[in-house]
Amino acid sequence: MPPTAELRRAYLAAVEADPANARPWLDKVLVRREVRSLSGVAVVTVLTKPWPCPGHCVYCPTEARMPKSYLSNEPAAARALALNCDPWRQTFQRIKSLVANGHPADKIELIVKGGSWSAYPRDYQRWFIKRCFDAANAAGSARSPRSANLASAQKINENAAHRIIGLTLETRPDLITPEEVSHLRELGCTRIELGVQSLDDRVLKLVKRGHDTSAVVAAVRLLKDAGFKTDFHLMPQLPGSTLASDLRGLRRVFRDPDFRPDMIKIYPCVVLESAELHKWWKRGVYRPYPVEELIDVLIRAKKDIPRYCRISRLIRDIPSTSVL
Repeated sequence: MPPTAELRRAYLAAVEADPANARPWLDKVLVRREVRSLSGVAVVTVLTKPWPCPGHCVYCPTEARMPKSYLSNEPAAARALALNCDPWRQTFQRIKSLVANGHPADKIELIVKGGSWSAYPRDYQRWFIKRCFDAANAAGSARSPRSANLASAQKINENAAHRIIGLTLETRPDLITPEEVSHLRELGCTRIELGVQSLDDRVLKLVKRGHDTSAVVAAVRLLKDAGFKTDFHLMPQLPGSTLASDLRGLRRVFRDPDFRPDMIKIYPCVVLESAELHKWWKRGVYRPYPVEELIDVLIRAKKDIPRYCRISRLIRDIPSTSVL
């Protein structure tokens, strides 16, 4: 347990023994990484089991123990691997850790990572989400309520100490259909992270993405019509892209009414050993433009991003030791 959590536990025990020991200023001091819950919502991230993805993207790493596109040494992935990607244990332990570090966890945004969610079997999806809700219902409770199915677990959660008020899932644009949208709603999903990567069809074809920009337009229309929030994953520096084309693409995301997501994550392309792109890089087929130019692209693109859009990540949380 981190030192701050130990101090907080001792402090709370002293307050419980005698309320006169309470010090409001100390409550604030003993919150570890306060920024995690400043919005009033605590984020709990969990990872699915390894499963094949229909895509063959050249930049995507492949690790047997992980879902496609994830590395076992990424922080959230490492936590999941230690718990055997069990949804109940991941959710329960994360809530327990947040509370121990002084964060209010009465409102939880559950974020499910793991490649292309829509490619997993439906039975596994329902079971996974149900177990996450079961864990939230059990955390902070003397007795864990029993739920027969996902709908029952969701109903119990409405009055639980730790309510899941948002559920984020990630998938590919070409897997979004009217039927899939209905299924996502049944699961309780409120936001979709969409692997857009690029709005340049030439680049998408070159990196073997498996869909074009029209699939993104169709997916966004279906999701927005159904009331989902959208979070685009965007990847500058892909093979075939240039400083100018990346800047055009990043600006088009908001200038073109077919897109305009609520959130974005910008993941500049990196070379990883288990990705096909590694071979391209070693043969000299792929050469990213200089880092200084990438920084310039990001700065200029950010100036165009409207205030309603949240940039939830600039550069993916991949340890530098894995980036070639």
